[in-house]
Amino acid sequence: MRFLFSAICVFCAWLLHAQSRYTTRQLLNGRYKNDSSYIYSLPFETGKKVFLIQGINETIFSHKGERSLDFKIKKGTTICAARAGVVTAVRQDSDKGGLKPENLADGNYIIIQHNDCSTAWYWHLKKNGVLVQEGDSVQEGQPIGLSGNTGFSAFPHLHFEVQGRDAAGNYTRLATRFYTQHGPIYLSPLRFYRTRR
Repeated sequence: MRFLFSAICVFCAWLLHAQSRYTTRQLLNGRYKNDSSYIYSLPFETGKKVFLIQGINETIFSHKGERSLDFKIKKGTTICAARAGVVTAVRQDSDKGGLKPENLADGNYIIIQHNDCSTAWYWHLKKNGVLVQEGDSVQEGQPIGLSGNTGFSAFPHLHFEVQGRDAAGNYTRLATRFYTQHGPIYLSPLRFYRTRR
């Protein structure tokens, strides 16, 4: 079993390495033709319409060089697991947020590890807004938390990213595809998306 798990991790590291050769524009335009990356569900309840304020490698505000996403949503919006996994870390005791350097350490979050060794990070949750505990197994689409405005944050939103190891063993962020009303795609900023029904 341990050998199988290690083999899966090596294969996933190869996929990360292959995908990382493509620019953000190539991924968004569908030029990565052999894309076998995992397709995530939008981390919200079924039928929810959300606005993506920042996408991967945005230069407008805080995502320069980052393969992560910011969804602008109201405080208290239900956050759901974008993929099945095991909760490895949570924080929900903070009620602080803002754009000062010290706010970087103030965010509430949930981290979920997937079966391919990658981890999904859900940030800026409200105080006492975590609905799961460390060690819990969660299913895709299961409610896990409530959105907020904690940490390095100017307004209520959900910061979502997936991290994993590349072929060189470096821990890195991975561009993620999602099921949407338009099929499986990489999301572009300043657009609305609706979770599939």
